[in-house]
Amino acid sequence: MEILTNSQALHHCQLLSNLIDKQIKNNGGWLPFSQFMDLALYAPEFGYYTSGSLKFGSQGDFITAPEISSFFGATLGKTIEPVLAYFAQKKEISSILEFGAGSGKLCQDILLYLKDVDQLPDQYLILDVSPDLIDRQKKRLQGFLSEYQISTQIIWLDRMPDNFKGVVLANEVLDAIPFDLIIWQQGKWYYQVVISNPNASSPSFSDRWLWQIGAEVPESELPIFLTQSGTSYPENYISEIHPRSHAWVNMIAQAFTEGVMIAIDYGFPEHEYYHPQRTQGTHIAHHRHQAIPDMFYLPGLCDITAHVEWTSLNRIAQKSGMHLTSYQSQGAYLLHAGIGDLLMANMNPSDPIGFAAQAQGFQKLISEAEMGELFKIIAWSTSNSTNGEFVELCASLPGFTKRQRLLEV
Repeated sequence: MEILTNSQALHHCQLLSNLIDKQIKNNGGWLPFSQFMDLALYAPEFGYYTSGSLKFGSQGDFITAPEISSFFGATLGKTIEPVLAYFAQKKEISSILEFGAGSGKLCQDILLYLKDVDQLPDQYLILDVSPDLIDRQKKRLQGFLSEYQISTQIIWLDRMPDNFKGVVLANEVLDAIPFDLIIWQQGKWYYQVVISNPNASSPSFSDRWLWQIGAEVPESELPIFLTQSGTSYPENYISEIHPRSHAWVNMIAQAFTEGVMIAIDYGFPEHEYYHPQRTQGTHIAHHRHQAIPDMFYLPGLCDITAHVEWTSLNRIAQKSGMHLTSYQSQGAYLLHAGIGDLLMANMNPSDPIGFAAQAQGFQKLISEAEMGELFKIIAWSTSNSTNGEFVELCASLPGFTKRQRLLEV
């Protein structure tokens, strides 16, 4: 594979590789893949999300929905508006908390829509692990508030606040939470772990580490589908399990007093995720808009992700006290919530080139051949109201009133 980088970037890869090798040595000669991924993405100064490399847009490694079209954030604003109005009517602080705010574009588009409908939140909280992205967000949003005379206070946090009330947003966050790899051999599931390769020679670091079969996976760590469905898997079938994602959702649920949580990401329900024909799982790396199946390629310069397994995640959310409000494809949600109306309302007949660009972004967001089907939106609500008023409100939010997709078969 061609090396798409320079000598300075390769030196960065070398420094991170040395750190990973040190961790492997200190851990008895191996690391769970989740720990390897944690270092590759989040190691201070060297990880993909902590090293200052450009990630979003045409010059980065991927383009997210807010970068494609401002109507994505505006549509979420339509869904969020009644929730903010609920808290405002109760004379409580109205809040939005966004995890992993990226370039700040989603925050900007949501606030612009809410300003237009006179329902700005009192505060917009951002929780991000990337120092360089936080810096970019501050540079973008602080000037934005002044330019558009938006009264909302934007606050950056380093932890989930206790007793939170409001809206939680997570767009393309779950796919970047470290996961573990498992492999099916001789009728049992085993962890697939990472060891150092003393004979490494590849300039792309692809052979810097090797795969090794680890301990058997405890049944308590396996998704219910893998233990109870009776599905037959071919020898050496590989997939992922997501205990950290589950812990993250549980953490939010425990700190969530009243509100709605909306997560958007690419993924499948369990019966599709763990399909016997998906023999190599869903994990993939990304570098400069190229999908790379090699998890060890250019460490620190590549994003590493896996699809979300929504069924198990929903079980955790419901066990933690949240109610499933919506689960559907991104395309269906956006159309039901009124993205088409937003497009038509902002169409300028005298600017056919501009409208063509808007329409192209619109199609990419909703098309089944693009993001419309692969990406899903899930929403959970929680309430301290004994009469269920807030839960009923959430079920009637724009985009959440149509027929929902099945998470279980």
